[in-house]
Amino acid sequence: MLLRAIPVALALAAAAATGAMANPIEILFLGNSFTHGRYDPVRNYNAGFGANDVHDLLCPTAATCTEPSVQVDPALNPPPGATLGAQLNYLSTNPNAQYNETGPEGGIPGIFLQFTREAGLDYDVSILAVSSASLTGYTTGTSKAYAPQIESAKWDHVVLQDQSFEPLPNPIQVNGQSVATRGNFAKFETGVNQIVAGVDAADAAAGKPSAAVTLYETQPLASYAYTSNNPNQPIFGSSTSAPGGPNAPYVGDPDPLGAMAGDLHNAYEKAAADEMSANPAGSRLGVALAGDAWITAMNEGIAQRDPYLLNEPAGRVDLWDSDPLDACCTTPVGYHQSTYGAYLNALVLFDEITGVNPETLNGEFVPGDPNSAAAALGISPEIARALARAAYRTVQAGGPVPEPASLAVLGAALAALGALRQVVKRR
Repeated sequence: MLLRAIPVALALAAAAATGAMANPIEILFLGNSFTHGRYDPVRNYNAGFGANDVHDLLCPTAATCTEPSVQVDPALNPPPGATLGAQLNYLSTNPNAQYNETGPEGGIPGIFLQFTREAGLDYDVSILAVSSASLTGYTTGTSKAYAPQIESAKWDHVVLQDQSFEPLPNPIQVNGQSVATRGNFAKFETGVNQIVAGVDAADAAAGKPSAAVTLYETQPLASYAYTSNNPNQPIFGSSTSAPGGPNAPYVGDPDPLGAMAGDLHNAYEKAAADEMSANPAGSRLGVALAGDAWITAMNEGIAQRDPYLLNEPAGRVDLWDSDPLDACCTTPVGYHQSTYGAYLNALVLFDEITGVNPETLNGEFVPGDPNSAAAALGISPEIARALARAAYRTVQAGGPVPEPASLAVLGAALAALGALRQVVKRR
């Protein structure tokens, strides 16, 4: 918990020394579609080419933008086919008709930026998010051309997000059986180590303190945890597999989402601890437990647990994307975040990075407030407040908050233990 307040403390100390904060905190969000959000309205939120927009390093100006300039949205322009299955098959064989990710990107960093404005903080936010990129891809792989922009003394804070499955252990145990995953923890940790080392070296050469680093723990995947018998929510795409396969490894676990979130939690915490142990004089690493907050939201009855059910519990939001036509065809629904999921992730990142309780962002909970990210994204004040509570409680707990029934059982057990101790003491 202490590490998350370090950037704010340093900024305030600098402001006190100079009488005013001369420059904003420069922060870079590095990741892939789990950072840029993939879908509108999140993907392009607070994006642009102005000084006050999120700066997309892939799309610095309209003339030099490497992102597609024309957006294809199958949900708004349905492909040919009398049934959903036929439409999905058309998209599968016609990739040019699939959803197109356009720039410039704002994404989850754009939501974070809006929170900092509402809180009166001064951040200059940049994003570099190549879809499907891994952290090692930015250092030695297909995206290594961006390494000079990443390993720069410009940044006061760097946020790192890897592929959703790479940090997972391989294999895992499901009902006593060994199941293979797509995880490669060693590769994940290597990516973290290489990027942090590059940023540290740039800072040392510039004679400035090492940048703070936050590892952004992504959410568990519904498609890795459940099968679907819902014709309106099919798990369709080239990355699907049979239960127990590499793209559905947690199916059959008594708590599949909790198990995957727990594995991601352990991986991100271990990578942070290992890096600081190996390089005690380098960057301080914190972990934004966004995936854990999803479990908290489910435990508190805010969000759906299985988004493929024919009849979902009333009043619960879907934190994953839910339109099969948009998701088609390299990933299924239940993989990327919905607007609600992206907003929850941004809340956790804001809390972890700034040390400010997101429940204090009062404008988020006022209908139609022009400065509210929730209002801009179509999230009701009631849902925004519930998600802020889930984010804050998760960060404070250092992990998912159990279901109320579990808390009641735990409380009763602790009370009984206390009574037993009193009896023993009297004897």
